Amino acid sequence: MNWRRAASCRIVDVARFEFHQDPPPLEGMDKAERMLNLVVRSFGLVLMVVGLIVALTVIFSAWSLYRSPTHIESFAQAVEQGSHLDLTLSRATQNGQQQLDTSDRAGLAPPARTADTPDKTPPASFRFSYFMAWLIAILLLLLVGRLAIAAVRTGGELALYDVQVKKLARALLEERTRTKGE
Repeated sequence: MNWRRAASCRIVDVARFEFHQDPPPLEGMDKAERMLNLVVRSFGLVLMVVGLIVALTVIFSAWSLYRSPTHIESFAQAVEQGSHLDLTLSRATQNGQQQLDTSDRAGLAPPARTADTPDKTPPASFRFSYFMAWLIAILLLLLVGRLAIAAVRTGGELALYDVQVKKLARALLEERTRTKGE
Protein backbone atom coordinates (compact mmCIF):
# COMPACT_ATOMS: atom_id res chain seq x y z
CA MET A 1 0.00 0.00 0.00
CA ASN A 2 1.29 3.43 -0.91
CA TRP A 3 1.51 5.50 2.29
CA ARG A 4 2.11 8.73 0.44
CA ARG A 5 -1.43 8.84 -0.83
CA ALA A 6 -3.92 10.16 1.64
CA ALA A 7 -6.68 7.76 2.58
CA SER A 8 -9.92 9.04 3.97
CA CYS A 9 -12.27 7.02 6.06
CA ARG A 10 -15.92 7.55 6.84
CA ILE A 11 -18.37 5.52 8.79
CA VAL A 12 -21.32 4.39 6.72
CA ASP A 13 -22.87 1.91 9.15
CA VAL A 14 -21.71 0.68 12.51
CA ALA A 15 -20.39 -2.50 10.99
CA ARG A 16 -19.07 -1.23 7.67
CA PHE A 17 -16.30 1.24 6.72
CA GLU A 18 -15.49 2.64 3.32
CA PHE A 19 -11.98 3.69 2.37
CA HIS A 20 -11.40 6.22 -0.39
CA GLN A 21 -8.02 6.84 -1.84
CA ASP A 22 -7.27 10.05 -3.67
CA PRO A 23 -6.38 9.50 -7.31
CA PRO A 24 -2.68 9.71 -8.07
CA PRO A 25 -1.74 13.26 -9.09
CA LEU A 26 -0.72 13.85 -12.64
CA GLU A 27 2.92 14.89 -12.37
CA GLY A 28 3.10 16.85 -15.64
CA MET A 29 -0.15 18.70 -15.09
CA ASP A 30 0.77 19.48 -11.48
CA LYS A 31 4.08 21.04 -12.54
CA ALA A 32 2.42 23.01 -15.33
CA GLU A 33 -0.22 24.29 -12.93
CA ARG A 34 2.42 25.35 -10.41
CA MET A 35 4.44 27.05 -13.13
CA LEU A 36 1.39 28.90 -14.44
CA ASN A 37 0.50 29.94 -10.89
CA LEU A 38 4.03 31.26 -10.40
CA VAL A 39 3.93 33.19 -13.68
CA VAL A 40 0.55 34.75 -12.85
CA ARG A 41 1.69 35.77 -9.38
CA SER A 42 4.96 37.20 -10.73
CA PHE A 43 3.12 39.18 -13.37
CA GLY A 44 0.76 40.45 -10.70
CA LEU A 45 3.64 41.62 -8.52
CA VAL A 46 5.35 43.35 -11.47
CA LEU A 47 2.09 45.04 -12.46
CA MET A 48 1.54 46.18 -8.88
CA VAL A 49 5.06 47.65 -8.60
CA VAL A 50 4.77 49.43 -11.97
CA GLY A 51 1.38 50.83 -10.93
CA LEU A 52 2.83 52.13 -7.67
CA ILE A 53 5.76 53.76 -9.47
CA VAL A 54 3.44 55.45 -11.99
CA ALA A 55 1.12 56.61 -9.20
CA LEU A 56 4.03 58.15 -7.32
CA THR A 57 5.25 59.82 -10.51
CA VAL A 58 1.79 61.35 -11.06
CA ILE A 59 1.75 62.64 -7.48
CA PHE A 60 5.21 64.19 -7.84
CA SER A 61 4.28 65.74 -11.20
CA ALA A 62 1.13 67.30 -9.76
CA TRP A 63 3.10 68.60 -6.79
CA SER A 64 5.73 70.04 -9.13
CA LEU A 65 3.07 71.89 -11.13
CA TYR A 66 1.58 73.22 -7.91
CA ARG A 67 4.92 74.51 -6.60
CA SER A 68 6.02 76.11 -9.87
CA PRO A 69 3.14 76.71 -12.27
CA THR A 70 5.46 78.28 -14.85
CA HIS A 71 6.40 74.76 -15.99
CA ILE A 72 3.12 74.63 -17.86
CA GLU A 73 4.31 77.44 -20.15
CA SER A 74 6.10 75.12 -22.60
CA PHE A 75 3.01 72.93 -22.78
CA ALA A 76 0.89 76.02 -23.45
CA GLN A 77 3.22 76.98 -26.31
CA ALA A 78 2.83 73.50 -27.78
CA VAL A 79 -0.96 73.80 -27.54
CA GLU A 80 -0.79 77.19 -29.30
CA GLN A 81 1.45 75.83 -32.07
CA GLY A 82 -0.89 72.91 -32.65
CA SER A 83 -4.22 74.69 -32.41
CA HIS A 84 -3.56 78.43 -32.96
CA LEU A 85 -6.19 79.25 -30.33
CA ASP A 86 -4.62 82.53 -29.27
CA LEU A 87 -4.15 83.67 -32.88
CA THR A 88 -7.76 82.88 -33.71
CA LEU A 89 -9.05 84.68 -30.64
CA SER A 90 -6.84 87.73 -31.28
CA ARG A 91 -8.09 87.95 -34.88
CA ALA A 92 -11.69 87.76 -33.65
CA THR A 93 -10.94 90.52 -31.14
CA GLN A 94 -9.29 92.66 -33.84
CA ASN A 95 -12.27 92.16 -36.16
CA GLY A 96 -14.60 93.21 -33.35
CA GLN A 97 -12.45 96.29 -32.66
CA GLN A 98 -12.45 97.21 -36.36
CA GLN A 99 -16.24 96.96 -36.43
CA LEU A 100 -16.43 99.26 -33.42
CA ASP A 101 -14.09 101.76 -35.09
CA THR A 102 -16.19 101.71 -38.28
CA SER A 103 -19.38 102.29 -36.34
CA ASP A 104 -17.71 105.24 -34.55
CA ARG A 105 -16.87 106.79 -37.91
CA ALA A 106 -20.39 106.21 -39.19
CA GLY A 107 -21.86 108.88 -36.99
CA LEU A 108 -21.77 107.54 -33.51
CA ALA A 109 -20.09 109.76 -30.99
CA PRO A 110 -16.83 108.42 -29.63
CA PRO A 111 -16.68 107.87 -25.90
CA ALA A 112 -15.58 110.86 -23.88
CA ARG A 113 -11.91 110.77 -23.00
CA THR A 114 -10.61 112.03 -19.73
CA ALA A 115 -7.09 112.65 -18.53
CA ASP A 116 -7.06 109.24 -16.83
CA THR A 117 -8.08 107.32 -19.96
CA PRO A 118 -5.23 106.51 -22.34
CA ASP A 119 -5.72 107.08 -26.02
CA LYS A 120 -5.07 103.46 -26.96
CA THR A 121 -6.08 100.44 -24.97
CA PRO A 122 -3.18 98.05 -24.28
CA PRO A 123 -3.41 94.73 -26.07
CA ALA A 124 -4.94 92.04 -23.91
CA SER A 125 -2.48 89.48 -22.61
CA PHE A 126 -5.14 86.82 -22.17
CA ARG A 127 -3.91 83.54 -23.58
CA PHE A 128 -6.57 80.89 -23.92
CA SER A 129 -3.94 78.25 -24.77
CA TYR A 130 -2.47 78.67 -21.28
CA PHE A 131 -5.79 77.71 -19.67
CA MET A 132 -6.30 74.89 -22.15
CA ALA A 133 -2.82 73.58 -21.29
CA TRP A 134 -3.77 73.51 -17.60
CA LEU A 135 -7.01 71.69 -18.40
CA ILE A 136 -5.25 69.12 -20.57
CA ALA A 137 -2.49 68.60 -17.98
CA ILE A 138 -4.98 68.04 -15.17
CA LEU A 139 -7.04 65.63 -17.26
CA LEU A 140 -3.92 63.70 -18.25
CA LEU A 141 -2.78 63.47 -14.63
CA LEU A 142 -6.22 62.19 -13.63
CA LEU A 143 -6.26 59.63 -16.45
CA VAL A 144 -2.77 58.31 -15.74
CA GLY A 145 -3.51 58.23 -12.01
CA ARG A 146 -6.66 56.21 -12.64
CA LEU A 147 -4.74 53.76 -14.83
CA ALA A 148 -2.06 53.42 -12.14
CA ILE A 149 -4.67 52.63 -9.49
CA ALA A 150 -6.25 50.05 -11.80
CA ALA A 151 -2.82 48.47 -12.38
CA VAL A 152 -2.17 48.23 -8.64
CA ARG A 153 -5.58 46.69 -8.02
CA THR A 154 -5.29 44.18 -10.87
CA GLY A 155 -1.73 43.29 -9.86
CA GLY A 156 -2.86 42.65 -6.30
CA GLU A 157 -5.68 40.42 -7.49
CA LEU A 158 -3.30 38.45 -9.70
CA ALA A 159 -0.75 38.10 -6.90
CA LEU A 160 -3.47 36.76 -4.60
CA TYR A 161 -5.08 34.65 -7.33
CA ASP A 162 -4.49 31.30 -5.59
CA VAL A 163 -5.88 32.56 -2.29
CA GLN A 164 -9.09 33.71 -3.98
CA VAL A 165 -9.52 30.39 -5.79
CA LYS A 166 -9.06 28.48 -2.52
CA LYS A 167 -11.63 30.69 -0.78
CA LEU A 168 -14.09 30.07 -3.60
CA ALA A 169 -13.48 26.30 -3.44
CA ARG A 170 -14.00 26.32 0.35
CA ALA A 171 -17.22 28.28 -0.01
CA LEU A 172 -18.50 25.87 -2.67
CA LEU A 173 -17.68 22.85 -0.49
CA GLU A 174 -19.41 24.41 2.51
CA GLU A 175 -22.48 25.12 0.41
CA ARG A 176 -22.46 21.57 -0.92
CA THR A 177 -22.24 19.99 2.54
CA ARG A 178 -24.94 22.31 3.84
CA THR A 179 -27.33 21.38 1.01
CA LYS A 180 -26.62 17.64 1.48
CA GLY A 181 -27.43 17.91 5.18
CA GLU A 182 -30.89 19.34 4.50
